Order: sequence, then C-alpha cells, then structure tokens
Amino acid sequence: MDNYRAMAIFAQVIEYGSFSAAARKLGITASAVSQQINQLEDVLGTRLLHRTTRQLNLTEEGKIYLDGCRQMLDAADLANQRIGQFSKEPSGTLKISCSHDFSASHLVPLLGPFMDRHPKLSLDVDGSDEVVNLVEEQVDLALRIGHLEESGWISRKIGELQEIIVAAPSYLDRQGTPGEPADLAHHQWVAFTRKRQPYQLRLSGPNGDQYKVRLYGRAHSNSAPSMQEMIKAGLGVGQTLRLNVMDELENGELIQVLSDYRSEPVGIYAVYPQRAFLPLKVRAVIDYLIENKKSLGV
Repeated sequence: MDNYRAMAIFAQVIEYGSFSAAARKLGITASAVSQQINQLEDVLGTRLLHRTTRQLNLTEEGKIYLDGCRQMLDAADLANQRIGQFSKEPSGTLKISCSHDFSASHLVPLLGPFMDRHPKLSLDVDGSDEVVNLVEEQVDLALRIGHLEESGWISRKIGELQEIIVAAPSYLDRQGTPGEPADLAHHQWVAFTRKRQPYQLRLSGPNGDQYKVRLYGRAHSNSAPSMQEMIKAGLGVGQTLRLNVMDELENGELIQVLSDYRSEPVGIYAVYPQRAFLPLKVRAVIDYLIENKKSLGV
C-alpha cells in the first residue's frame, strides 16, 4: 500500500465529508476510497472512522492521525510549490466567488488585463449572492464585502468602501430632507434584506458624536441594484455603497442626504481556504486586486 496516497485519501474523505465526494474529487470509485481507508486502518491497527449510513465521524485516534496527515500534506505541497515558483507562471483554472452585482460591475472588467498578463490561466467567476463553501465548491478565492462570519477561512483585507444615505428628488420633494440622524425614524426606509430588521443605523457626526437610529424597512430587496431602483422610484431613503451610485449622484437621479454624517466603512476582503502555501494563481490575483484596488472603488 502507498501510505502517502492513503493518507491523502483519508484527509480528502474528511475534507469533503464522504467517501463518494472524495472519490469524485480524486477521480476514482467510492469502493476504491473505502478499500484504501480499510487498508490504512489495518496497517495502523486502529479504527480511524465511525461509519454510519448517513455520516462519518472521526475517532479520537482518527483526529490525531488527521492532524499528522494534514501537516505532512501541507509540507509536501509547500515544497512542491516553492520549487514550482522558479519555473512556472500562474496556470490552470482560477475560480472566484463574488456577488453578482459586484462581479458584473467591478470585478470582471478589472480582470481583463490580469488575464492578458497570464495567458495560461482560465477564469471561472461564480456570481452567486450566497456565501458558498469554498472547499465544497472548489473555489480558489472569494471576494466578500462587509462583516465576515467565522468560517475557518483565511482573509486578507483589500480595502474599505463607504456607504452613503441617498434619496430621489421626488421623495424629498414630498417628504422633506432629513437634517439630522433622528429625522430618519420619521422617513420611509428602503432596506437591504440581508441586514437584520429592525436595522440599527450607526453614524458619526462632524464633531465625532455617535448616533443610533432604529429603522424598519418599508420596501425590501436582497439585491443592491433592485434596492437602488426602489430608492430612485421614490419609495424612501436608503443606504448604499457610494461606488454603486456615482452616476446617479452626478446626473441628479439621487441626492445624498446627511452628508456630514458617516457610517463605519465597509471592508472588502479576499477570502481563501486555509493552506500552508498559497497557490501561485491565487497569490497573483490577490496582489493584482490590491495593486488596482482603486478600480474596485476602494
């Protein structure tokens, strides 16, 4: 038995959660995966997994052995990639996950010169608005905007984006213009449904004073463009990223209100699975995004 291969298969089974998922990733049959695990347990003289029809659970011995497997595989991966850096350029498929709105308007246009620079790369952009599991979906890199949930992934901050409060001229003509944060409680609010309701808006004043306003959305959307269209249609006041409404502010379709008050900047992060050594293609695109972050509105 090839112990190194068996250890790699064992680690893949745990990473993907089942024999069948690991088999698909490895391009072999589930029975071949099962056979490798059985042989590994025989050689070690201990049970590594508790198997049921629905799930796999590590034994105490399995947990210890998995840690050793991962260290060994990371060390081998590190050695291979360090040597590869001397002779290789980024190649293969680079899969990036990013919200549909942001990828279409900012990310994809920015990546053209990057792809020209690296002709051996192919690009796969997952424009899902859901937070995907990077390992299960085989994503190399995700761009996330806003608060990061605990996930075990590695994150690198690219920069910060500013949110502003805007309304349509037609709405302000009917309802008046809020002069201070407390006035927002008496206005119709257009809400982003990914934020909890009631939404507590926090703002800093020109003198550093802090303000909190509880707001209930009259109109809701889980899409930033749809929310912006609701605001443009005069349904209420709303908060959005400045970079998303630059044209509307310039042509007068939207007006910024409470411009002397600021919310906390929103972080934009490059997120990737935990590895001892970053693949060259991932390192290259992260460096490129940071180098060109102004094009992302940062």
